[in-house]
Amino acid sequence: MDNMFSQTNQNQKSIGWLLLILVGYELAAVFAFNFLGLMMLLPFYDFDLQIVTAMLGKPVAYPEAKIPMLVLLGVSAVGTFILTPAWVVHKYAKIELKKFITIPKFYFKTALITIALIISFAGVNTVIIEWNKALQLPAFLSEFEHYAQAQELKLAELTEFLTDFESTGHFLLCMLVVAIIPALGEEFLFRGILQNILRSAVKNPHIAIWASALIFSLFHNQFYGLVPRMLLGAIFGYLYYWSGSLFLSVLGHFINNGLTLIFIFLFQKGLISFDLLGHEINFDTYILLIFFIFTICLLFILRKIYFMNEQGLAKSF
Repeated sequence: MDNMFSQTNQNQKSIGWLLLILVGYELAAVFAFNFLGLMMLLPFYDFDLQIVTAMLGKPVAYPEAKIPMLVLLGVSAVGTFILTPAWVVHKYAKIELKKFITIPKFYFKTALITIALIISFAGVNTVIIEWNKALQLPAFLSEFEHYAQAQELKLAELTEFLTDFESTGHFLLCMLVVAIIPALGEEFLFRGILQNILRSAVKNPHIAIWASALIFSLFHNQFYGLVPRMLLGAIFGYLYYWSGSLFLSVLGHFINNGLTLIFIFLFQKGLISFDLLGHEINFDTYILLIFFIFTICLLFILRKIYFMNEQGLAKSF
């Protein structure tokens, strides 16, 4: 796939300015859309700003805060990951948004392979997740380590709180906010826009893929999930690079997030016996080896499919 940002006749200087503009707008969007979400919470609490502020400080202390918090997260995600980058691309890069909405060739076959790939990599990633969780930093980084550990506990507590489903409607809203919106928005921002901008800047697709994957992981502000999320982001990046479409990376992102929610919901309904939030996942070594080999094979298959396609990106290797 040709880089759509290189087709806008932008030189290196304008690409740099576009990146700065994107970062500036994104920083502003984080504050603006969080504030908008905060305003949308007021009707839930009789327009009492003090209660809303206290709830946001410790939402788990307010059992009725699950739906309002999901509304806040949803508004913030739509604004930050979809509306703002869409405005930047349209206004400053002069790129038609429909160029981001394309279906790749062989989409049905590659969609099935992508689903199998993400499930297989989830098995491999269990080892990396546990390694990252157990990572100990040197003494001079003790303050950061304490901060990161506190953030990890806070996120785990919030996740458990928001996914304690009270109804099917609650589950569907969570699926929208945690799986659908991030899959669409984060792939649009980090792969569709940022990865393309970086590729135009550095002229190397692999550096662009891994750099955008690292930024994608850093954006989540979860140090003890940094490496596994970066690897997942790199997989999404290559899916986009090879196919020339966000379709596969969006699908993979949705499967990764959505399956977790489905398993949690099924456990709470008593339909399965495994508690995904309450247990560490440990596979035997030979099972992990099978997952690893299967993951590598599926990546090569996807690459080969688009290598054989005249519009594929793998020819650039």
